[in-house]
Amino acid sequence: MICSEAREYLFAFLDNELDASLSMDFQHHIDHCAVCAREVEIERVIREQLVCALKTQDSEIPFNKHAIKQIIRQNKTSGVQPRLVSRRTFLAACVAVVVAAGITSYFAIQYLNSTRDHSKFIDLVVTDFKHFLREDQPIHFASSNANAVSDWLMQQTNIEVILPSVKGKHCKLIGARRCKIEGQAAAFVVYEMQGTPVSLLAVTVRNDALKQMNQIEYNGRIHWVDHFKDISVVAYRRNNLIYAMVSKLNKDELIHFLSGTADESN
Repeated sequence: MICSEAREYLFAFLDNELDASLSMDFQHHIDHCAVCAREVEIERVIREQLVCALKTQDSEIPFNKHAIKQIIRQNKTSGVQPRLVSRRTFLAACVAVVVAAGITSYFAIQYLNSTRDHSKFIDLVVTDFKHFLREDQPIHFASSNANAVSDWLMQQTNIEVILPSVKGKHCKLIGARRCKIEGQAAAFVVYEMQGTPVSLLAVTVRNDALKQMNQIEYNGRIHWVDHFKDISVVAYRRNNLIYAMVSKLNKDELIHFLSGTADESN
């Protein structure tokens, strides 16, 4: 067998597709031809890298960049036939695609893990607040009277809410709107502090909805706090409701505002 024939049979040999006599001839040739033997080893390296990447794309097994660089250098200097180069380039491209997919999966998993740091309740109230801002802050009942707003919410949602008292000229009650969280009616109260929109959401949810939030005690009351990017959430319990105040203001300003609510048992 000569070198040109060996190159034609190379992939069939690696795939164990040659009959016994041809396989023996091929093996005999590469045992005595250093150039063809090197081509066989190059192809084996590429295949091993591809198999490794396919099986372990989300594991910590490193990709052998040195081996691929060495293969590329050898391809540039060995003068192999176009067909061989084309197939070799295709296999290397497959390896690169698989590795890129693995990297993408890693960062996607990291992102999902970071979002799991927030409770589902926080995700819901923040999403609702963002929707409120995107919709140009619509309200269904405009009033600066806390009793009037509470009465309207009771009629609309059957939720009895007790609202914080508004203190200072930089804070005002705007009104309320009907709202649903996962199909469940919720009371949505709208304030404005220092020109910044603030929502107070009152809803009946399980107590463990707050378990992933940090606890802060202020004036003898427990508050649960969290933030999602530039949005702060401060929550507290009253009777059978959980109140969540959501705004782009910082948590300390929100906690100070909530100190105007009557005391409750935690």
